[in-house]
Amino acid sequence: MSYGFFRSNSSRMHAVFCAATLLALPTTALSQAMCGTGGVVFSTKELKVDADGAPNSYLVNGEGLSYTCDGMTAVGSTPDTDPKGWQKKCQNAWKKAVATGDYSKVRIFGFSKDENNKPIIQKAGDPLPGKAFITETSVSVPDGPAGTQRHWVDATEIPYVVLSSSFVRKYGVKDGDIAVVYRPATKRFAYGVYGDGGKLGEASVRFHQDIGNNPLVNKGGVLRAKSGIADERKNKDPIPVITVVFPGKTSHPTVDAKKWRAEIAAMGKTHFDNWGGLQKLIECAR
Repeated sequence: MSYGFFRSNSSRMHAVFCAATLLALPTTALSQAMCGTGGVVFSTKELKVDADGAPNSYLVNGEGLSYTCDGMTAVGSTPDTDPKGWQKKCQNAWKKAVATGDYSKVRIFGFSKDENNKPIIQKAGDPLPGKAFITETSVSVPDGPAGTQRHWVDATEIPYVVLSSSFVRKYGVKDGDIAVVYRPATKRFAYGVYGDGGKLGEASVRFHQDIGNNPLVNKGGVLRAKSGIADERKNKDPIPVITVVFPGKTSHPTVDAKKWRAEIAAMGKTHFDNWGGLQKLIECAR
């Protein structure tokens, strides 16, 4: 659920002031910082899309919302250590693994694998039995049976943000803690939760939709979750996306997505308003 700030003349004036202030923020990423009582604020120059946890994220035929190499690499090659060659090496390693049944030369992190490092395919009772791998998130859903797709947070149903392990440790963030993302370029924000691990500056498919961005794009006849947010000023400088996380303000993950989203919306509004809302966000982001 996302909210605007256009309920009255006074709120409209406040919204104009807020937008102008945030659009004038420096373009470099802000440091992570506790601000006020209980809120951790940071900004990123873009907001990428995370489809992990969505039943159709990693299809067996490679035509899911994510590319197969979004959830794995060849052993010894990563985007950070091998930026020019990792993708080709990943594709070759995966092709060989599928052909031979030997997955020892791939490092899988986006979907489930067995004790032999072989990816686990969804079974009867899962959304896409035989067609997709079970894709995982850092946060699990307690009432979703282990070993099934329902045990993980569905990126197409739940608005979640991605947080690094160092961020989680430093601020004591718990699974399902409330987060708010604000997009100054469109003056829209939405409520969500901490749902997956990785680099800062990513959010689920559902979060992007709630904040007014369509994250799905046709790539070679396949629908991919690849259209992130990268707003720019007229001079091409990026307009940062602002995120607030509330450690310890924990929602209750459940397979009932509608129920969980309702709780996220209610808790998000309460904690964001109590913290100081948009005005506080601007103060912290300066």
